[in-house]
Amino acid sequence: MQIRKGTPEDLPGIIDLLRISLGESLIPKSAELWQWKHENNPFGASPILLAEEGGQLVGIRAFLKWEYQYKSKTISACRAVDTAVHPDFQGKGIFTTLTLQLIEEIKKEGVDLIFNTPNKKSTPGYLKMGWEKWNRLPLQIGLNWNSFFLKANELIFSDWDSLGSIIEKLESQSPEINLVHTRLRPGYIFWRYRYCPLFPYHFVSDGENYLLIYRLKKNSWGKEFRICDFFIVDRNRKSLLSQVQKELKSIARSSGARWISVSGQKSDESWRLISSPTLPIGPLITLRDLGKGINPLSLPWAWSLGDLELF
Repeated sequence: MQIRKGTPEDLPGIIDLLRISLGESLIPKSAELWQWKHENNPFGASPILLAEEGGQLVGIRAFLKWEYQYKSKTISACRAVDTAVHPDFQGKGIFTTLTLQLIEEIKKEGVDLIFNTPNKKSTPGYLKMGWEKWNRLPLQIGLNWNSFFLKANELIFSDWDSLGSIIEKLESQSPEINLVHTRLRPGYIFWRYRYCPLFPYHFVSDGENYLLIYRLKKNSWGKEFRICDFFIVDRNRKSLLSQVQKELKSIARSSGARWISVSGQKSDESWRLISSPTLPIGPLITLRDLGKGINPLSLPWAWSLGDLELF
């Protein structure tokens, strides 16, 4: 079996193998999604390893590049994401071989840690390869009583072009806060939310001081108003919170959503957007220390749901 680095020319074969191995499921296996995720990422192109047997592509392993900021330090990270093994070659250790070899490759590049949100089935395998459980992301969820009495406005439109000023501010500042948060590299917000091919994201913003990003998700128990990220230009302006809450309440009312949810680890006052109990039932986060002296389990993480949503 030959293991080699993946290239853009391998894309058609990669998509075919993903479909053969995984089916379409909720996340489509498409060239558009792959290119958005692994080639257009502002943190850099993804490291990818492929396994071939007799000229046939039989295995894929891809890590998504990411960067976090802690005070004045940039933490280089990867998220363990796409993987597939051809059904005729499963059970031969290809997944483990590709994963461990790719770890060695990114160590050479200076990556500090790996993170991901494995499901119940895949978690034991990752733990055997050195991943450790951090915890589940805290989740708040509240009932939107207005949805039972008001007609929903289905024509929700977000003019992303209007956000040039605030996004420039957010992506040009380097807040040295005592929490580990995603580094807002130029181009990140539009890449992550405006151009995501999976589903539309919307926002609440005054165009200058704050930007709250959400999406509407239909579940069997009703439409959910899911808050994904919240950015403030000046984190010391606590008075903005009441203004954001008022605007959020109005938008949620008109959306017709039965539920409002917010999941994240931004533990300062600026993240208390809804009043409801906090439950440890969000996605499970696991971390893999790459021996760079980071000790990721001890860091004061400030994940938002937007950092960890499956995509």
